[in-house]
Amino acid sequence: MRSVILADDEPIIIKGLKKLIPWQELGIEIVGEAMTGRSLMEQIDEKQPDLVVTDISMPDGTGIDVIKEVQRRQLRTKIVFISAYQEFSYAKDALAFGAVDYLVKPIEKSLLLDAVHKALTQLQEAHEDESSKGKLAVYEQKDKKTQLEELFDRLTLGEIRREEALRRLSALDAQLEAPNFSVLYLELEHLQQQDGRWGEHERRLLVFAVSNLAEELIQPYGGGLVLRKAENLCVIVNHGGAGDDLQRLAREMRDKILYYLKIHVTICIGRPVSDLQDLRQSYKSAVDAAGAAYFLEAGSVLAWSQNEPATGSEEALTEARQAVIQAVVAKDKELLQERCGRLFVQIAQSSRGIKETAVLNGYSILTELLEELTAIGVPLQVTSEQRNEWLQTMHQFYRFADLADFISARIMDILEGIGASGGSREAQQLRMIKEYIEEHYSENITLESMAAQVFMNPYYFSSFFKKHTQENFKQYVTNVRMKNAVRLLLQTDLLVYEIAEQVGYHNPRQFSDMFKKCYGKLPQEYKSQLKGGSAP
Repeated sequence: MRSVILADDEPIIIKGLKKLIPWQELGIEIVGEAMTGRSLMEQIDEKQPDLVVTDISMPDGTGIDVIKEVQRRQLRTKIVFISAYQEFSYAKDALAFGAVDYLVKPIEKSLLLDAVHKALTQLQEAHEDESSKGKLAVYEQKDKKTQLEELFDRLTLGEIRREEALRRLSALDAQLEAPNFSVLYLELEHLQQQDGRWGEHERRLLVFAVSNLAEELIQPYGGGLVLRKAENLCVIVNHGGAGDDLQRLAREMRDKILYYLKIHVTICIGRPVSDLQDLRQSYKSAVDAAGAAYFLEAGSVLAWSQNEPATGSEEALTEARQAVIQAVVAKDKELLQERCGRLFVQIAQSSRGIKETAVLNGYSILTELLEELTAIGVPLQVTSEQRNEWLQTMHQFYRFADLADFISARIMDILEGIGASGGSREAQQLRMIKEYIEEHYSENITLESMAAQVFMNPYYFSSFFKKHTQENFKQYVTNVRMKNAVRLLLQTDLLVYEIAEQVGYHNPRQFSDMFKKCYGKLPQEYKSQLKGGSAP
């Protein structure tokens, strides 16, 4: 019988893991439980388990520390990580050190079963592959997957002939028996946003997680494989008839990625083809559809046959632009808001599904408006550098709706700037923002919610806040919370978890980690040291 140790700093999680799957029926005995990294390593030393299911972030030694030690000692123990979505940064080295899998809380029974089966398979393979011949077979199997990915990548780019592709598929003994192929092109929205919220390790980990999930979901539809295309993914589905419901697959994929990984993904379905030589056409039609998805809401599913954007005339666009300019000159805010709505409809229709055209059309209304005001003797102090920043920001938006919000905000700024100083307005906004944070730091303040309070687009608000405070918004809120945490820690007898709740953290562990990051000590250690008379 195989053995397992379960580890998490929350006893309720361990209890849930024990009940989630039938360990005994799987031939696995639970031989230990641990709530810290040190305790887990001591039990591994003592009981030499086949499998460990552990949280990544634990006190007194993280899961990463444990897997490093397991690797250093060359133990046969297999490790499955579990983590909260916010803890991706803790897991950045997990795969490099040989973790079997990682699961995102809340844990789904089927995924835990799959991970355990995968671990058991690896244990069996390790037992069977003691000889050099067995080790070579494992290497060749991995190499086969790599070669298949390279082959299909070249097929999507049209860089290999059909005959050569078939010859290599035969040599690799690839089981792709269904008559049709379709490409699903996945755009991971969070990775498209260049706002500094994702580091390179987190990006890799996220792409890996989406790839694994996509590979699992395509199996019932006939199988296939997943390729990485820069920041996006290309899912090649080998399916039966052309009438297969790829829309259903795409929606299931979108919904599960959102549920498990908390990110939006846009999925564009390429047209089905029956010949490998035509796979490039399926890929191209999916990528073309992705261009049209820019004008839809986040998390859309779009098929190649739907890639027919509405069209508008240049004359109608010109009239809409002039109508907006007239409303600004007339200083009629209510009329301006109405006309901006019509303008964005015309910009979307005239752009014919091309993002760059939409950006340039949007930028032109801002430059024309400034030129018109200068012509009638109402010049505004907008430098060429500011205009370049506008254009750069507009190119970074992942959705047309965000572009429209940004343009609307700039037009309203221009309206309010006519005959008034913009500096005093910005100072008033910043003062209001800081006062709001001081009053509401115990609540769930996000960049998006704060931007809404001052009627700004989140991207513009982030730039505005950094410009005027020399500090990013998230760090500023954290600093406010930590200062108040120190006050409560030193002036009250509240417990750590009570202080955490009062300064806006629902997870005491997350609060303690953040406190230590700011002050170099855990809350209780910090308080004890001050009571002992030492300087912090």
